[in-house]
Amino acid sequence: MLGVGVGAAVIATWATYTYVRREGFGLEGLGPAFLRTVGLTALLILLVNPVRATRVPGGSPVVLLDESLSMGVGGRWKEALDTAIVLSGAEGTVLRFGSQVVPFDTMPPRANATRIGEALHTASAMGGPVYVVSDGEIEDLGSLAPSALQRTTFVTLPRDTVPDAALLSVTMPRRVHHEDSILVELMIGTWGVDDSSSVTLEALDGARRLIQRSVQLPPAPAVSRRRLTIPPGLLSVGTHAVTFRVSLSGDEIRYDDERARVVTVTEQPSIVVLVDPPDWEGKFLAAEVGRIANTSFKAYAHVAPEEWRDMELLTRASGAQVRDAAQQAGLLIVRADPAAAGLLAPNHCPVWYWSGGVDSEASLLSGDWYLSDTISPSPLAAALGRVEWDSLPPLVGLVPLGVAADGWVAISARLGRRGAERPVVLGYDSAGTREMTTAGTGLWRWAFRGGASREAYRTLLAAGIDWLLGGETSGRGQSLVVSSSVVTRGEPVVFSWAQGRAPDSLVVTFGTATQAPGISAVLRFDGEGTAVQYLPPGAYRWRVPADQQYRGLVVVESYSEEYPPRVVGVRSTEPEASLVLMETSARDRWILYVLAVLALAGEWAWRHQRGLP
Repeated sequence: MLGVGVGAAVIATWATYTYVRREGFGLEGLGPAFLRTVGLTALLILLVNPVRATRVPGGSPVVLLDESLSMGVGGRWKEALDTAIVLSGAEGTVLRFGSQVVPFDTMPPRANATRIGEALHTASAMGGPVYVVSDGEIEDLGSLAPSALQRTTFVTLPRDTVPDAALLSVTMPRRVHHEDSILVELMIGTWGVDDSSSVTLEALDGARRLIQRSVQLPPAPAVSRRRLTIPPGLLSVGTHAVTFRVSLSGDEIRYDDERARVVTVTEQPSIVVLVDPPDWEGKFLAAEVGRIANTSFKAYAHVAPEEWRDMELLTRASGAQVRDAAQQAGLLIVRADPAAAGLLAPNHCPVWYWSGGVDSEASLLSGDWYLSDTISPSPLAAALGRVEWDSLPPLVGLVPLGVAADGWVAISARLGRRGAERPVVLGYDSAGTREMTTAGTGLWRWAFRGGASREAYRTLLAAGIDWLLGGETSGRGQSLVVSSSVVTRGEPVVFSWAQGRAPDSLVVTFGTATQAPGISAVLRFDGEGTAVQYLPPGAYRWRVPADQQYRGLVVVESYSEEYPPRVVGVRSTEPEASLVLMETSARDRWILYVLAVLALAGEWAWRHQRGLP
């Protein structure tokens, strides 16, 4: 605006000089000079087009009502509904938010999350003042930009503190051997209770109680970790939905007292490790796999012809027993010659070969093989990229191997840091059958040194096992349709087509212990081969009628992360004035065009009357 003022002053001075002095009209020339000044100044303003920002009254209010399950705990839902209706008035809009934004209704809260980002974006586009009615336990509030909260007024109705004991998490193996105990780790939270010194933990298989224990807890509020051990033999071979329950006198919230987990009890272990000979390499390999494997596991060492030893229990195992375990394993890790003993046929499970056993001594190239610090593109690259390979001790030997046409190399090494690189860890995936090979020896020294070296060893094992178990093998009759095993209340059950192109749709039936054959649903698969289905809480055995081998077990818990009390992230705020920032430019004002035309036309008429050009 300063520039426009200076320009107007220059125009006025020039116009006055022209008519008063140069044309010689004296004081009579002030009239046309004024008209020229007005006309040219209006054109100058239109050319510069300055913008003016003003605040004007806003539109109708938008009320965002928290519909997460936590709003139904503590007796504040009716109050929240009434508050939202009053704030919206006769012309306002009410939207419910939680896991997504939905239109308003008076049904009980049902969302299993409290995310407000999308709701604020929708409300801001409607132009009016925004009110948020919530209990303050909003998950994504800290990740929002300050500008997203402008014109937003929070009405916080914190939940009432009631006595509650919640089973926050349950950790246990998904597959176990029928002779193994099942170790279960539980996290228990307590709030608002006078005496939380003793609670009862139960594990149930359907209606049958497996185990019951009384545990001591610190005074509330507190979160404690406790363990349960389910002895072998209590669960039969097969897949079970095991329910864990915490009981406390005076508990007023029952939805968060139970958690469920699906466990498969097998006659044979899921991971089998075979070692021949039982040297340091084989011993450290078996020990570390047993520590990181979250499933049933057995390791056998070949000590004599047709005689093996269980490396954990040190008991004898016959060759037939080992062959049976290997042929039914979900993953086979071998540092031996499995083909010579017939350990692979007829099984086609994923296999991880480790060189250096009796089958590879003749081709082993001894020396100091230093690993390359460059990680090649492979399925393991994401996990291995965090390891500092230069700090690891060198390998003591390497078996030269070629890479298959459809294979990949994860780690390479060079002899004495010179010469060409040779693959150390390589693998391939052909028609769903996954295999890996470790060509180097001396990796046990990583685990022996401890610290970062041992973590690198464990990272390699974990990444390899995850990838090998992630494939579906058609040779073992596995289902092409897999589902989530456990989901919390309000979450969808996710179905995935494991291999090949998924069909457009698939009919699935769901049955429960009290409902057989159950309900039917049509799964619609997307381009990535996934489909979702919402189910009420319960344990469901599903199957595809068109192919009886496509079946599984899924549990929808009554628990939700919304039930246990959480930190209130926002308090009630004072409403701001219902104003909206509006910007108006000079070219939006029609009066400037009229002034320019009238002033310049008046000056021309005056000049024409005086006979001037």
